[in-house]
Amino acid sequence: MNLIDLIIQTPWRAISELKMLILKPFVIFFLKLFGISIKDGSKFYGFPVFQRWQSSQIKIGRNFTNRNDFDSNPLGINHPTIISTRSKEAKIIIGDNVGISGGSICAENSIIIGSNTLIGSNCDIIDTDFHPIKYQRRLSNPNSGASKPIRIGKNVFIGTRSIILKGVSIGDNSVIAAGSVVSKNVPSNSIYIAGRIKKNEK
Repeated sequence: MNLIDLIIQTPWRAISELKMLILKPFVIFFLKLFGISIKDGSKFYGFPVFQRWQSSQIKIGRNFTNRNDFDSNPLGINHPTIISTRSKEAKIIIGDNVGISGGSICAENSIIIGSNTLIGSNCDIIDTDFHPIKYQRRLSNPNSGASKPIRIGKNVFIGTRSIILKGVSIGDNSVIAAGSVVSKNVPSNSIYIAGRIKKNEK
């Protein structure tokens, strides 16, 4: 589709692209100001929220696409993307050609996302429980929940409104069905749906 056809057939997309071009320099300036590493080719549709604990790492690869405006994704965005480190040792590493629409990525330990991974609208990737399971510990130390690293491989597709919990590893080329809560490892070349894992043969 050429530029004229884009404007005529999908004017909302043309407006969104124009807004992205205007906003991008301000987002990049903000990220670099707060010590967040990002490579070339990024696109930001609306302003994300970055919360970086001092001395922690947030690194983003090339051609990152991030949708934050509520109408920048046909499924809707509940809130702008929140990317947050919760300790000085935490790290969030995002590979090349990754797309994220809204949702949250929150690391107290480590979250690594491989290249060419697509994360659907309003997904949460969280490597911590935040709060302890036992009520006695919540009363004495409410923010001492367990935390384990998350690793997501290359070429993964995570469907809309999915939640990836602490300690999970998702192998390369796998698909997470929309609305999933993933609390166990998913092998490479698999489909995770309704808590079950089957081979992705397509």
